[in-house]
Amino acid sequence: MRLPFFPLHVVLFPHLPLPLHIFEERYRAMTRDLMDDGSPYAGRFVISSSGDEDMPDGSVGTVAEVRRAEQFADGRWALVVVGAERVALGAVDRSGPYALIEVQPLPETAGDADAAGRLLPKVQAALDAYLDTVKRFVASAASVGRESLEITDVAASLDEVLKPIQLPDDPLAASYAVAGVLQIELNRKQQLLELPDGASRLEAELKLLRREARLLADGDMPPISREDLRYHPN
Repeated sequence: MRLPFFPLHVVLFPHLPLPLHIFEERYRAMTRDLMDDGSPYAGRFVISSSGDEDMPDGSVGTVAEVRRAEQFADGRWALVVVGAERVALGAVDRSGPYALIEVQPLPETAGDADAAGRLLPKVQAALDAYLDTVKRFVASAASVGRESLEITDVAASLDEVLKPIQLPDDPLAASYAVAGVLQIELNRKQQLLELPDGASRLEAELKLLRREARLLADGDMPPISREDLRYHPN
């Protein structure tokens, strides 16, 4: 399968949304081709976390599907895309106005069903604790040198953004949902994307959720701005 290639410093997981602002000319051209009637790409392109076009063969990226597109008068685009499937990245063709890449779809499996069944309630509990800890951490950081009205405003924003999340019963879908919520380093996100199945991903996420909650509780992480909390899909 050969699709347009858009390297970003972002990890996109299947089933999860990602807003994009398209302003470089080569990616404007790519988006025009994606949105054309009869496009051979049918609104699909490949995102990788490399930030450049020199990913080695076999690296893992994600096919993105355009769900909403708006073009501005100056030629820029605002897109909302959703992750469709994981793919192994192959050869890159840079001869055109934007890069094209050969990709091979990767299998999507739940993995060990018994292990996944045992993990799901533990991951749900760890996710609940993680979100509660994030809320306390940000509210505490925001309270330093702030008036009480501002603190109340921050707390209300946190309640809106950090609502409880009920994970789906499907281990694969649940593993991607957790991956999208976790605020961790890009390389750790990429490692989660590359894991072969839902059970393996849930196991890794359980450790990460508990680790991140401990770090936040100990105050070992920098404050997170309200702007960062409004929408961060990775």
